[in-house]
Amino acid sequence: MKNFIYIIVLALSLVACKDENSIQTYFVEHQEANNYSLVDISKTLVDFSSADLSEEETEAYNSLDKLHVLMYKATDSTQLDYEKELKGIQKVFRNPEYSELMQFNSDGTKFKISSIGEEDTVNEVLVLASSNSMGFAAIRVLGDNMKPEKIVALISKIKDANVDDNKLKGIMDFLK
Repeated sequence: MKNFIYIIVLALSLVACKDENSIQTYFVEHQEANNYSLVDISKTLVDFSSADLSEEETEAYNSLDKLHVLMYKATDSTQLDYEKELKGIQKVFRNPEYSELMQFNSDGTKFKISSIGEEDTVNEVLVLASSNSMGFAAIRVLGDNMKPEKIVALISKIKDANVDDNKLKGIMDFLK
């Protein structure tokens, strides 16, 4: 009987500690749901060998580990569900543990970028991109002591890099 009570107390404490508004919890709960697709992307997707990276940009690249992309595809028949799901992920992005870095719109797509970690070094960058016609994507950029200003400099070099289209196939197939 004592062991049974101990197990119940342990189970209740684990459930109580679960953060319903964490991005990780959201990914786990939705990765196999209808209209969702989860893609893990290695940093090797982008080959910067021909991009002539500076020392700062190389440091930024080396601080990256991988990306997790959770996408929700919106269609005419799923518009009401899309709006509900979008509100759910937006609530997650309002988690006080996440520091908002910026918000902007581009060509009908809204972007919200947040981070987890200290102001000058972060271990996770979160991106929410949403479009009523396409759906939304929540992106977790995982790394170790990433410096946001150096990551921004690295992003500008992507145009000079080689991107492995085969590794993007899962994303492109889902968006069709």
